[in-house]
Amino acid sequence: MKTLTYIVFLCCACMTFQGVAQKKKNRLQPGRMYAAGETLYAPRYGFTAKVPEGWEGMLPRDSEVFLLTTTTSTYGEIYVFGREQGTLETMLEGWKKGVELSETIKLVALKPILQDGVLSSEVTGAGEYINKGVRGFAISRCNPKGPCITTFVVAPLQFYDSVKNDAIQFMKSGSFESPSTASPYTDFDWQEFLSNKVVATFAAVQGGSKETMIHLCADGTFQASIKKSGILKNQNEEYRGRQTGKWNVTGTGETATIQFTFDKKKLPMLEAPLVIREEKVFSNEERYFVGQSDKCK
Repeated sequence: MKTLTYIVFLCCACMTFQGVAQKKKNRLQPGRMYAAGETLYAPRYGFTAKVPEGWEGMLPRDSEVFLLTTTTSTYGEIYVFGREQGTLETMLEGWKKGVELSETIKLVALKPILQDGVLSSEVTGAGEYINKGVRGFAISRCNPKGPCITTFVVAPLQFYDSVKNDAIQFMKSGSFESPSTASPYTDFDWQEFLSNKVVATFAAVQGGSKETMIHLCADGTFQASIKKSGILKNQNEEYRGRQTGKWNVTGTGETATIQFTFDKKKLPMLEAPLVIREEKVFSNEERYFVGQSDKCK
């Protein structure tokens, strides 16, 4: 069985990976900007909420804190983060004692209130370099199954009440379900995901780069431009150049197999393993980029 080592996919690193999650409720994706009204789903905490009107948000890569910022003339920031286990009662005691952000700065809750399953309080900073022109507010809810979600607000004095109210509405309108640590790709449909996409890779060579690109159309046909040099020098010579044919994927979930049948009868069918993890596609441990095809009708 041959592998994708010699029919390498994908153009340049600026191509983005889109549409990975295919279930009705898409899990939160790092690096993606969410507009007002879009659903945020964090299966690890079993928490679902919507971006408030007048706001947009993003989960920065390599971060577990979701940041919401205003898109109107009202300025403020809302930070949303979770903890695996906890209770509002233990959080209340912690808030009263204060949270040390550094050796010189401490956040303290002012008259925290625990009522109807919601813990909330205005928060003030103590220590050096505290900006007296802003106010803080925190609100927390806990999933009956364990995890808790906390939202922390920072806003200038003149916008504090408006931003605070948006944060309260965001939290109270959110819902909890059983947390899940299952892979987001359990039911991943490769055929659907790859249809009308271009998959590519590139090799840096002296004086430029050589790209290999394969357009996978929804009607089951493909068009490929396979260039060989540099790290691709060990590819089978027969597959070089422009190729057309049929493609298909078998398997669902984190792993699958893609098959290529070439219009050139002398070329044998090619099969290659596919793996998806952390929103990235691999074959034989080599990364492939995925983008929308401009060749498929």
